[in-house]
Amino acid sequence: MMGRRKSEILKSFTLTLVAILVMFIILFPVYYIFTVSISPGSTLATTEFHLIPRNVSLDSYREVLFGFSGNKLSEDFTGTIEGSASIQDGKLYLTEGTIRGKVKYGPFTGMTFEIPVKNLVFDVSGNSNAQGGLKGEVRGLFVLTRMNPDGTIGFGLLRNVILTEGSLDGTAVSGPMEKYVVARNSGTVHFTYLGKFVNSKFFGYLKNSLILATLTVILTLIFVVPAAYAFSRMKFFGREHVLYFYLMFTQVSGGLGIAGLIALYGMVVKLGLYDKLPVLSFIYAAGSVPFNTWLLKGYIDSISPDFDEAALVDGAGYLQIIRHVLLPMALPGIATVAIFAFIGGWTEFILASLLLTQDNQPLSVWIYLLMGGIGRGIDWSYFAAAALLFALPVFVMFMLAQNYIKSGLTVGGLKE
Repeated sequence: MMGRRKSEILKSFTLTLVAILVMFIILFPVYYIFTVSISPGSTLATTEFHLIPRNVSLDSYREVLFGFSGNKLSEDFTGTIEGSASIQDGKLYLTEGTIRGKVKYGPFTGMTFEIPVKNLVFDVSGNSNAQGGLKGEVRGLFVLTRMNPDGTIGFGLLRNVILTEGSLDGTAVSGPMEKYVVARNSGTVHFTYLGKFVNSKFFGYLKNSLILATLTVILTLIFVVPAAYAFSRMKFFGREHVLYFYLMFTQVSGGLGIAGLIALYGMVVKLGLYDKLPVLSFIYAAGSVPFNTWLLKGYIDSISPDFDEAALVDGAGYLQIIRHVLLPMALPGIATVAIFAFIGGWTEFILASLLLTQDNQPLSVWIYLLMGGIGRGIDWSYFAAAALLFALPVFVMFMLAQNYIKSGLTVGGLKE
């Protein structure tokens, strides 16, 4: 007896260790990305690894949520250029000079910068040769990926710079620039109080994600609940085969891949529905209808039809049965469908990047675009913090649904 008990204890202890090991393997990537998010200046491109971070900082979360001193900024700018230059054969050669610019948010200035430049070449109008001091106006895109504590630019770019107008010792000049201006540990940046707050893009993309996911859940439930009830309770021609065919068709059509995306894009543009969040939510909901209908139908099948018959005897219609009988008893199944619909609307980014412009794109596309900086100065702490904040609503949805399902809602039965 004693030996049997020891064997059971040893077996239980072994299974517990195995379960802990499996959970550690599953959750380790999440823990690692969390350590990256609280480690200042961390990078994934290193052989060093610390299970417990040496220096803990929440600056990355603050920067993602509430703005920061210039990191990861990409905004249009206008400004001036001054320096020593010469014109030869339609080319303007800037030997040495300075570009001063500012970024505006509406009518307000959010940031000013000054970048020393040299050896730049512009294509300019006219072929006259001249030499002297250059003064002009420029515009373009200012991209700042890293800023040093002293206010200098750690790494930044002036992209698509255009010399809109200017003069070189009385000679009028204008024209586009042939290459980017790179600023590395040079130049200065100054943010206004407004600029320090509004340069964070998180809440704008968060709003778009919430709209997409919420509308997707609502539309999915509107389509799925009546359909699942019909397939579970009603008898009609082809009932046993329609849902199987529907599921199979969606899986086969999904294999069309790029061709399907091109067709969908063409239809959306032709109908004038491009860049509209509700339209994308409708597409998400429509794509999830077969699987979620099948899922909810299986749950409704487990509910005794005696409840429906009792309600029909009392004079209830089908809509009343769904609202007052089915919905309260099928809440766990409906909650599961809502979770899948929310996750689908929250995490999808291929259609979102294809059918939405930048202003309407969700968090999933924004985080994907952050990866565009790999190999060019990406801040992994910032990316890790943004990724965890992106995953947080899905985690909260799971926790809320778990508590709701476990709160005692069960499918009962009629007493005979």
